[in-house]
Amino acid sequence: MSSIEYMFLGMGFSWTLSKALPYVLVILLSFVLMYIFRKKFKKRALAKWTLRLSLLIIPFAAYFLYSPIYEGDFSNNSSSVEKIPAYAELTGQKLIVISMPQCKFCYGSIDKALKLKERIPNAEIEYLVCAQNEDDAYLEWYQEKGGDAISVRFADSAGALTVLAEGRFPTFILVDGDKPLKKWSNDGFGVVAMDNVELLLK
Repeated sequence: MSSIEYMFLGMGFSWTLSKALPYVLVILLSFVLMYIFRKKFKKRALAKWTLRLSLLIIPFAAYFLYSPIYEGDFSNNSSSVEKIPAYAELTGQKLIVISMPQCKFCYGSIDKALKLKERIPNAEIEYLVCAQNEDDAYLEWYQEKGGDAISVRFADSAGALTVLAEGRFPTFILVDGDKPLKKWSNDGFGVVAMDNVELLLK
């Protein structure tokens, strides 16, 4: 997310609105500019329409380059998974991020997690790192960015959680007591999913 989107989040807007509003405002700005320059090239139709199209397209394209919309940004593609003994460590009511050592996408997801924690201070967020070699440096890499807001530890059942994640990291798991787990892959954990998680963790 861009700094503008984070600004809207800080103002109390939802994740979905914070992502969509800048684009709406850019479109409105384009129409305002078209109105301001409506008298330019009045007698030259080609130049007039070229200017209008430029004023309509360029601001939107510029913001899109600054903050692209990816396929999963507005998705909420969760799946329900029954709890089994192999997932015994997934307890309580929290958001768990199944991660692996030195995963840049897992590391990048901490920004979202920190913003979620800022918006819901009581929310519990835990990164479970699936690793065969439990080198403390793997945890420290995440802990340095997550600080005290995010819990980071090695998964007790790394094999089972890797299977749960289908080998795709990060995978986001919403745990709510004994209810079935809600699971999102990274490309399905968009702003709509974040709004859904917030509602369930409040």
